[in-house]
Amino acid sequence: MRCQRCLEREAIVRVKLPQETEGAERVLCSVCVRELAREYQGTTCPSCGMTRQQLLHLRKVGCETCYTVFKDEVDGMVRQFQHGHSKHYGSRPDEESVEKRLKQQLSRLKEQLNRKVLSEDYEEAELIKQQIVSVEEDLRHV
Repeated sequence: MRCQRCLEREAIVRVKLPQETEGAERVLCSVCVRELAREYQGTTCPSCGMTRQQLLHLRKVGCETCYTVFKDEVDGMVRQFQHGHSKHYGSRPDEESVEKRLKQQLSRLKEQLNRKVLSEDYEEAELIKQQIVSVEEDLRHV
């Protein structure tokens, strides 16, 4: 079987290239495999100059353009860090309960209400008062 890239030499290896569609494999000769590997490793970000090897070693991007240039690698790192998920969901400490968050929100709203009343912005104060009533209602149900 001939190499699907150069169409000259005998193919010896089946490879799945990162830029190819899901499940697509190509049959290549050893020369083409080496050339593609060099091209793949030599990719650099046009904005910051970070190379693919640096990204994989540091496990951090250099700039916002790196997210586009190294999309496959960044997606793989996110999945690894997020235990298989492709999006970052973040986390909160376990001890922070819903009740605690609502009480903090209520405290912030009361401070805002006091500032609005002192500045005689009664329309905004009324809106904040409605939010306070809503949060207090939520607290009763927790």
